[in-house]
Amino acid sequence: MEKMKVMTILGTRPEIIRLSAVIQKCDTYFNHILVHTGQNWDYTLNQVFFEDLGLRAPDYYLDSVGKNLGETMGNIIAKSYEVIQKEKPDALLVLGDTNSALSAISAKRLKVPIFHMEAGNRCWDWNVSEMINRKIVDHISDINLPYTEHSRRYLLSEGLDGKTIFVTGSPMREVLDNHMQGIQKSDVLERLSLEKNCYILVSAHREE
Repeated sequence: MEKMKVMTILGTRPEIIRLSAVIQKCDTYFNHILVHTGQNWDYTLNQVFFEDLGLRAPDYYLDSVGKNLGETMGNIIAKSYEVIQKEKPDALLVLGDTNSALSAISAKRLKVPIFHMEAGNRCWDWNVSEMINRKIVDHISDINLPYTEHSRRYLLSEGLDGKTIFVTGSPMREVLDNHMQGIQKSDVLERLSLEKNCYILVSAHREE
């Protein structure tokens, strides 16, 4: 039996980490096409995570970063349209609320079913660019996959059909389970001369 062709599009560090276990399962069960938009292109925000998480290289690298945000967003939509049109996947998988997730717009125009992981998150602050992306992708997706019942209720309150919403939980549990042994064996504390249990690591960035 011919395998279903599924395309996953990502472009940022959080997407690579959260989707790492899902990517490996998709490689096993589907004819899986992995596309990287190039939204995060620096080694420390991109390639190092493919290496550390044991992921294969993407099938396509779209090099979408432009001179400004508008050009980057336009490139993501235009270049993802080209690769979706070429590959003709049976379904598109995107996660979250990054600009790379806006590739779902291209899939919608090409009548490719969209599966959206991490759907339904809301902060209700329209100064947060991700809030805009969330609303767009949630409302054009064919299947929304929120992590929590709380997020599911947000989607229902916005008029989305409950038959197209499936609460999945977070994929990070599998990611942590898969890599816990390596995490525990890490010598990073020794390399940085840090005392165990005395620090909390926070990774944060905002533009608004």
